[in-house]
Amino acid sequence: MNDLQKYIQKRKLQSKDFAENFDKGYEDFKINELKDFNTSEYLDNKEIKDEYLAQVLKYGDKDELSEALKNIEKAKKLNF
Repeated sequence: MNDLQKYIQKRKLQSKDFAENFDKGYEDFKINELKDFNTSEYLDNKEIKDEYLAQVLKYGDKDELSEALKNIEKAKKLNF
């Protein structure tokens, strides 16, 4: 268990309200933050695009490769 997990456990023991609402609140936070994340905005130079594609080719599946190619195309339009 890392320090953050230890802190969360401690807070859950100290506060009934925190314990009851933390998990739902954290899930809502993650969903909202991640749905607004646009990978294409960060692919702003050739080296980054090449490394991104290399990582997807090495570790990803065909769906992730398809998504990566779409992201690279979007990035080209954003950074023309």
